[in-house]
Amino acid sequence: MQIRFLSDGNEFRSYGGGSFSKKKDSGGIFWWTILITLLMGFATFCWFFSIMVFAHPEKPFNYRVLARFDKLDPLRKFTNYTVPQGKFLPARDLLAEFYAFSSEQLAVKNDLLKRSYIRNYKQEQPLYVKGSYQVINARPLTVNDVITEGWVVRARSTDIEDVDIEIVLPGNKGKADPYQAGDVLVLDQKNTFAAALHVQKFDLERVCVTLMPLAYQGFGTKDGKQFEMKPPAKLNMDAYWPLTRDPGVAEQVVVKQED
Repeated sequence: MQIRFLSDGNEFRSYGGGSFSKKKDSGGIFWWTILITLLMGFATFCWFFSIMVFAHPEKPFNYRVLARFDKLDPLRKFTNYTVPQGKFLPARDLLAEFYAFSSEQLAVKNDLLKRSYIRNYKQEQPLYVKGSYQVINARPLTVNDVITEGWVVRARSTDIEDVDIEIVLPGNKGKADPYQAGDVLVLDQKNTFAAALHVQKFDLERVCVTLMPLAYQGFGTKDGKQFEMKPPAKLNMDAYWPLTRDPGVAEQVVVKQED
C-alpha cells in the first residue's frame, strides 16, 4: 500500500512536471510568432518599396536604384514617323498653361514630365513646344548637369518676352558654340519635336521650359548641316533644374539693341 501511494505520488509529481514543460514550449511559440510577424512586415515593406521605386523613376533615389540594377529601359531615339503624338504649344499658350500653377502643382507636373521621358512615353503623351526663339547664350554640359554630355542653349520667345526655353543637344561633341546670341531658332511640328522635361516659374510670372528633341534632329548650323545628337545613356537626376541660370528680362533688350 505504501508503495502504491508513493507510486501514485510519483505519478502526480510527474504530471506536474509535464505541466511545467508545456509552459516552456509556450514561450518558444511566442517568440516564433514575433519573428514571423516581423518577417511578414519586412516582406510587405519590400513589396510596397519596390512598387514605389518602379512607379516613380524620376525621383533621384529611385532612379539610382533602378540604374544600379539595370532596370531602366534605354532612352529611345525616335524618328519623324515613330515620335509619340502630343500637344504642341506656342509661347503664349505655354505661359497660359502654367500661369496659375502653384509650386506644388508645378512640382507634380514636372515629375510627370520627367517620368514620361524616362519611360519613353509608353503611358503619357509628350508636351511639345513650337514657335520662334532668339538665342541668349549656350554652354557645354558637364558632369554636374542632368545630361552630362552635349550642349544646352538658352533662348527667349520672339513673341512674348515672358517665356524662355533651354534646348538640350545631348551627345553633341562640337567644341564651338552651336548657336550665337541673337540667332533665331524655329521649333515646329515636323522636325524638331522638342518635348518639355521641366517647367520653372520665375518672378513676374515668367517661365522657362527645358526641352529635349525626341528625334534628336532638326537643329543645325546656318549652312544646313545637322548636329549629331544621341540619347543620353544615363541621367543625373540629382542635378539642378533648369540647366541654365535665369538671365533676367534685361537680356532680351541687350540682344535686340545689338541687332
